[in-house]
Amino acid sequence: MYIMLSRILKILSITLGLFMITIGLNKFIVFTEIPAPPGDGGTLMSIYISSGFLKLVGVLEILGGLGLVFNRMKGLSLILISAIMFNASVFHLLHEPKGIAPALVCFALALGLSLMEKDFRERFK
Repeated sequence: MYIMLSRILKILSITLGLFMITIGLNKFIVFTEIPAPPGDGGTLMSIYISSGFLKLVGVLEILGGLGLVFNRMKGLSLILISAIMFNASVFHLLHEPKGIAPALVCFALALGLSLMEKDFRERFK
């Protein structure tokens, strides 16, 4: 049971980590164009881009993803990813509801991994 749970956590962590690295890199090397949402969401996104805030978020996404992929500072990585994905979920909920699914999945996965890691460590000390 220990080995199976360990592998599942590792696979989920690496998958989320690679996804976060990809999202973060897309903010620097645009390989997937993301259209600006209409209205206030587009205005807000323009401000994020012009102020450099989106690049900071990209760096944090890359660092969080690397932490998960290389199993270093996993708790901090999950906190960073959870915070970013919570904000992305709220942004999509308020401004672009059709794009909310990936943000919610990543947010739920980061929270779930945090809880599973804690439970896993306590159970198999």
